[in-house]
Amino acid sequence: MNARLLIAIISIVALVSLGARALQETLTEEGFDATMKEVGLTLGDTEGHIGARYWPETEEDGRRLQSMFQQVEAYWKAQEVEEAAAIAADAVVAARAITAAAGENNHDGAQSAFGDLRGTCATCHRSYREQTDEGYRIKPRE
Repeated sequence: MNARLLIAIISIVALVSLGARALQETLTEEGFDATMKEVGLTLGDTEGHIGARYWPETEEDGRRLQSMFQQVEAYWKAQEVEEAAAIAADAVVAARAITAAAGENNHDGAQSAFGDLRGTCATCHRSYREQTDEGYRIKPRE
């Protein structure tokens, strides 16, 4: 079996497993906050990995971000906040695009997808998060 095909099959199985696990585990508000902190750290890693053209690391970052944003999407759906869930779904798509671009050693594609992902963060934070002295928290619903 071709090594690239084997790697592709393993990657697909891993992504499906991560996605299934993410959908099974609905985050609590505390879990949501912890996940958002991990997202922030992973975004920093991703930006550095894209800049340095560390493609295997960038692929892994994209997979991790995809999994985390699937959990975020499930959280917002459980809270019945469909607009926030849709923003998280857009983040999943952008994370998937980072992974794909990294797999092709496509610097411009990875940077573009990273910009798209950061855009989803900004949109959601403006609407649903507020900054406090300790970081961010979910805005109270009106």
